[in-house]
Amino acid sequence: MKIILYIGHHKVGSTALQTYLMQNWLRLAKAGILYPSVETRGFAVTLKRALDGQDAEPPGANVREPHSALAYRMIADVSQRKIPPQFKALPTTGQMIRALRQQVQLLAPDTLVLCSEAFVNFSQVDPGLVDRLQGIFPKANWTIYCALRRPDEYMISWHGQRLKVGEKLEALQNGGAREYTGGIHFDYRMAVQPWAERMPQARLILRDYSDILTAGGSEADFARQTGLALPEGMVPAPRANPSLPRAAFEIVRRANHALGPQKANALNRWLLTAENGLQPACNSEVEMYGAKLRKDLATQFAPIHGYLNRLAGQDAFFVDIDEIEVPRRLPEREAAAALLAQLDPQALPDETLQFFAADLKQAF
Repeated sequence: MKIILYIGHHKVGSTALQTYLMQNWLRLAKAGILYPSVETRGFAVTLKRALDGQDAEPPGANVREPHSALAYRMIADVSQRKIPPQFKALPTTGQMIRALRQQVQLLAPDTLVLCSEAFVNFSQVDPGLVDRLQGIFPKANWTIYCALRRPDEYMISWHGQRLKVGEKLEALQNGGAREYTGGIHFDYRMAVQPWAERMPQARLILRDYSDILTAGGSEADFARQTGLALPEGMVPAPRANPSLPRAAFEIVRRANHALGPQKANALNRWLLTAENGLQPACNSEVEMYGAKLRKDLATQFAPIHGYLNRLAGQDAFFVDIDEIEVPRRLPEREAAAALLAQLDPQALPDETLQFFAADLKQAF
């Protein structure tokens, strides 16, 4: 049996790929490609949706992202990290492994697809988890697909994701970037090396996110690069996991510190809604670091990039690597001020948010 394993990274189209695979579960299964559930409830919901001909995105993270549930449960087994709250009532890792093996035994697929950005966390939490995952199907022929994004762009996207879910963070240019430089969100050698060394017989595919976009997105690139023969009639995935505009980062960051979680989340949702009429500055024009920090990041990343070059057999894995040092034209604070200038506090859904927005406009 062939196993195609998507290990991440974060914020490179994994949610869209997971949704695509899940909503096409029956089509894939009929073609000998299994995108398995990891627990009985998820399998029951998946089967019912497939038999009913439902192609919409399924409710609940357990169903939509089953292999993230597996990854986070495995991580929780060996660390103090908590399972994200969207994954409800998960069984033990042993029960999930039995569920995987039973589906393979009964359905006898030619190809098994495991897909989660959470797998990349194994490298930092405990590389032994790589061995445990491989040990579920030790005789399989493994292909590992990993998408990586130029680190300055990636850290901005990941920082925005954390702000979107309500975390209380510092701005990237005021200390926030330091949270990432010592781990897998910047040190891609740390992220990739345990997989390359512990699964040396596996085919390892490293992809630059910019090349993925050029190829048509995560679904198309994943299938093409891994040789996954998709059946006819696959239903495209809807847009998933929208990102905050960079001009809104400082607004949301301050809301997360000043407001309760529910109010901050309400402001966040409002800022993500196109109908609010706001026109934030283009992301590519907003500077989130400053010239000095960009130069420091370029220096720190140089040996990491050298490792990727050697592993991928390329002169430059990120062909635009020099862009790390180039500041954008509009400082983050100015982008936030321009967005606030467009905002009518009275348009916000309740008084708490209205007062917050009015005070913030005055502060800027």
